[in-house]
Amino acid sequence: MSLKKNKAGPSPRRRGLGRINLRITGLFSGLFAATALLLLGGIYYTVKTSLDQEDILFIQHKLLEYWAKSQTQSADSFIGRLDGSSMELEGTPYFLRVADQTNSTVFFMFPQGWRDFFPEDLFEEKLKPFTGILRIRSERHSYTLLAGEIHLDNDYILQIGVSTEKTQKITGHIIREFSILLLPLLVLSIIGGSVLTARMLAPIQRLADTAGHIIGTGNLKARIREVRAQGELHDLVVLFNSMLEHIETLVRSLQGTLDTVAHDLRTPLTRFRGMAELALRGPEDVSRFREALQDGLEEAEKIITGLNAIMDLSEAETGILKLDTALADIAEITRQIIEMYSYIGEERNVRIEFSGPVSLEASVDTPRWRRVVGNLLDNAVKYSPPGGTVRVGLGEESGQVFLRVRDAGPGIPPEELPHIWERLYRGSGAREKPGLGIGLSIARAITEAHGGTISAASPPEGGAVFEARIPAK
Repeated sequence: MSLKKNKAGPSPRRRGLGRINLRITGLFSGLFAATALLLLGGIYYTVKTSLDQEDILFIQHKLLEYWAKSQTQSADSFIGRLDGSSMELEGTPYFLRVADQTNSTVFFMFPQGWRDFFPEDLFEEKLKPFTGILRIRSERHSYTLLAGEIHLDNDYILQIGVSTEKTQKITGHIIREFSILLLPLLVLSIIGGSVLTARMLAPIQRLADTAGHIIGTGNLKARIREVRAQGELHDLVVLFNSMLEHIETLVRSLQGTLDTVAHDLRTPLTRFRGMAELALRGPEDVSRFREALQDGLEEAEKIITGLNAIMDLSEAETGILKLDTALADIAEITRQIIEMYSYIGEERNVRIEFSGPVSLEASVDTPRWRRVVGNLLDNAVKYSPPGGTVRVGLGEESGQVFLRVRDAGPGIPPEELPHIWERLYRGSGAREKPGLGIGLSIARAITEAHGGTISAASPPEGGAVFEARIPAK
């Protein structure tokens, strides 16, 4: 059996894994960039909020300070003493405005650089009173002014404001420094993501290369090199290698089985053809033609029996095997099969001994149960040496009927015991024996279809013991 070569196979797989590598790297880098931007947004919001709160606290402090001064004297006296020298412009710059109840400016002092925030019409009693914190903007400046107010008495309103220039410089510096740092980090994340992704996908790449090699060459002996690192991908490599070993075993078994099937089918077909040719070459004789047809039907029956066995096994393994069960005497069925195989045993100098009740009833599909008993006996007689004895036991215990068959053969190697029930499996000692390698598989499938179990053991004293159990009636 050979696998069809595909010379163009590996390239698409490499391109596919390359695209996966790029997608994972892009996803990793995008996630990193999104996280970095989210971090920048958090830092920016925290710093800006903190600085704005600091400006608001300064405004409130100054308002309370001037209000306290105004309480020790009359408002007119307090306003008269206000001048530029009273403002601490060497510290935090701020503007100070006093307005009367009509919003007419009584006193207004501000740093020279802020003139653009206060157009001429602002002095014409158009600045409306405000409550809380007001933000004043100018088209010529990127920063704004924050202002608050307090009532000195029923006649005057005091307004003080500060600039957000310091806040804007600090937050702008954060954005610039972060942007400068983000670019190399993003490049590093792309390089690191590519390296890590390539390393993570290396087992999958080796898996794809190995699969491509097998498809291209048909060499099932190829295996993926395993690495020491543990993880899901390492487990995948181990499982893939185990699957390749299993497939290789199945292919070898299938090749051997096909040879056996071809040999077993060739023999009856050759006999059938020979009988037909002999009948046609001789003189016309109805009795000779009838005899040739009868012999041909016997050979055809052998072929049909083998093919039916394979079909029954397939139906049983897929769960669609339909049983026609009825109450039957298991002991009588077993004795009949033993009597039939005793002739084969005599030819090989193998005795068959039976121990069991005279009658034992159970609900079975009689033709198929006969096949179970026949397959187990055929297997026992086949592997028993000349002069050996096959012992068949039948009985009932714990609500189950058991059939136990023990041969006098060499036994089953421990490493082969788990595989003897597999379809087409032929052990090391069975390759010279005739058969298709499905007898035990059929026995197990039919037994399990009856709701029972079947097992095998190789005791230390030698031989092999097979035991089938099905529910009693």
